[in-house]
Amino acid sequence: MTELFIVGQIDALEFESKFWSEFHGLRDISDKDFAVLNELFYVVEDFVVDVTARDPGDVTEVELLAGAQAFLNACRRL
Repeated sequence: MTELFIVGQIDALEFESKFWSEFHGLRDISDKDFAVLNELFYVVEDFVVDVTARDPGDVTEVELLAGAQAFLNACRRL
């Protein structure tokens, strides 16, 4: 899902939706894997798709994309 978002095959809203769906279904994840996933969790949690509803500090689509890329890079190093 992260790779699909990074290459533009799904948009930010679909990525957010899929992230929450998969996150809530996680079981038996190692502490090391959770630490990497947790970084992305905070980015997705602060993402606000509606520009008019965004407050200072809310994550934009560009920042969400950067967070997804950082997550993918971290996963590749595991």
